[in-house]
Amino acid sequence: MALLVMKFGGSLTADAQQLRRVVQIIHAEWLAWQRVVVVISAMSGATDTLRRAAEFAQQRDVTAYRRLMSGLRADHITLIESLFAAGTLRQHLLQKLDGYLFSVLALCDGVAHSGALLPQQRDAVMAVGERLMASITAALAQQEGLRAALIEAESVIITDNVHQNAHPLRDVIDERAEHILRPLLDKAVVPIVAGFIGATRNGEPTTLGRGGSDLTATLLAAALGADEVWMWTSVDGIMSADPALVPNARVIPSLTYEEIGELAFFGARLLHPGAIEPLIRNNIPLRVRNPHNLDHDGTLVHANPQQGAHRVKAVTAVDGLYLALRDQPFDLITFLGKVREKVGSLAADPVIVMQSYRRATLVFVVPTSEGPQAVLAAARQLKDLLPEWDVQPVKVIAAIGARTDLRPILSKNIRPLASALGANERRLVAVNPADVRDALQQFHSLTESDAVEA
Repeated sequence: MALLVMKFGGSLTADAQQLRRVVQIIHAEWLAWQRVVVVISAMSGATDTLRRAAEFAQQRDVTAYRRLMSGLRADHITLIESLFAAGTLRQHLLQKLDGYLFSVLALCDGVAHSGALLPQQRDAVMAVGERLMASITAALAQQEGLRAALIEAESVIITDNVHQNAHPLRDVIDERAEHILRPLLDKAVVPIVAGFIGATRNGEPTTLGRGGSDLTATLLAAALGADEVWMWTSVDGIMSADPALVPNARVIPSLTYEEIGELAFFGARLLHPGAIEPLIRNNIPLRVRNPHNLDHDGTLVHANPQQGAHRVKAVTAVDGLYLALRDQPFDLITFLGKVREKVGSLAADPVIVMQSYRRATLVFVVPTSEGPQAVLAAARQLKDLLPEWDVQPVKVIAAIGARTDLRPILSKNIRPLASALGANERRLVAVNPADVRDALQQFHSLTESDAVEA
């Protein structure tokens, strides 16, 4: 019997109308598939609110974090009271809400007292948004007559102890999924699992990084041998560029695993950068869809490259760091060791390296999973470590499908800082952040025609 894993993003759980739509889709697909696993994200904005509350606690700003928690509580009370009539179920959810949020307040009070915010405390705070939304979604599904069960993500998604961006332990997850989820599926029960969060073997809460609900879904799909994964979001599919920067961006009908992996790594916000890897082993297709436009097929991600004409499929941009050294000897291996020791996961291995004996230019990507302020933090740390280097934040633009140098396409007022042709027909260009919008729009013109030489 076929198995479907579905993940719903935070933009689809923001209010009662949206969440009712989510449950309608779960019910419809359960009727069609009979075996469905659901992964739920926190209410839109909730995780950022929780993160900020923890940071205010570290700063000992008690008024600020209590105000944030009060607002988050009010938003969830409004949602619960809109979905559930007065009675036992509503009261149970309100009590669970207060239990979770009071635990966050107690943790923040402790942080404010000590002035120290430990990574595991940050994870414990940020996990609450998903826990709340999974509880509400499961209760609504049951209220609507669906056989659904709330599953604690920490019982299945087991990780190492790297807090804030934990790495899943695939073998353990496979065992837990078989033991906990498979019996429910065999009874046609829909497991509803909070995304983004996991736990160490000792039960300590961890999180999977920004966008980690995507990774939760694909880990479960791989563990259970799912036939498909559907990511539901508020747009019709994966776009050829960020519509906020390129107004004429379009939905891409089809991408390979390699192409979507490249797009995720280089800044596309639709998927966690590591979410594709679990699907590759079992060749599980993934589809990105919009619940408010079911007539649109969305974007299909699969193993098979499209035959025929070559074209630039998409352009995207991600935060990066530009480092340049002039007129000094340089040893790449020693240098990279120093960078890794200083900034760790804030900067992956360089994606552009131009080197001679006394000159060097390197460009690093700062993963989106590290958060919006990570590039500035990494730049400050590297400037302190490397005073002789020119260190500056940049935007790294990736053109997926480009075969040749794209720099001549740019207008004269945009000066590319570095460029490289990567593997899998991917061209990279580093530009000043102020130029990224214009550069993206100019490169995006190549997606509009079958340009074999692009």
